[in-house]
Amino acid sequence: MKDQLLESLRKSLPPIITRQEIERQTGKLLNSRTLANWDALRTGPEGKMRFKNKVAYEREAFLRWFAKYLEEAEDA
Repeated sequence: MKDQLLESLRKSLPPIITRQEIERQTGKLLNSRTLANWDALRTGPEGKMRFKNKVAYEREAFLRWFAKYLEEAEDA
């Protein structure tokens, strides 16, 4: 299931994705404010880019991070 979710996101996400779009694409599984907090703690996705008042991530960097997030959620 995790692999199917990641592959589906890989196909649907643009090369650069904002926090708000991540929230929408994951069915609000990840909240944009939570991502901001994790970035502040340096535990969020790598490759954060700032565009004026928006923050975005490179798709593959986000997906690598999200795969680890899903694994940790399964173990909990």
